[in-house]
Amino acid sequence: MYQKQRGATFWQWLFIGGMVGIFLYVGMSLTPVYIESMSVKKALKNVESAGTALTKREVKNKILSQFQIDQVDRVGEENIKFKPLRSGKMEVSIDYDVKVPLISNLFILVEFRNKIVI
Repeated sequence: MYQKQRGATFWQWLFIGGMVGIFLYVGMSLTPVYIESMSVKKALKNVESAGTALTKREVKNKILSQFQIDQVDRVGEENIKFKPLRSGKMEVSIDYDVKVPLISNLFILVEFRNKIVI
């Protein structure tokens, strides 16, 4: 018995469209979070490329002013941490979490851990 090949049914197309829609929605929700993360990395690279011995206050001011320029809202002064190293250098880290609401009580938690040594 020879059967003709048939295409996808309405329900299969509906399922595929729904999956594509979900992925697009999640991607659109996470895009601003990752753009802001790139701004945080840029601020840290600007401090790292300064090359001069900066105090903690100067480093913090430089980072916060870059945040103001790039309109970074999710990261504040409380997220900037300093750790002295044995080599006499200083580790600057910016650690923060972002909770992105999706639907009702369903969230996506995104953690960012950025650090440099100056």
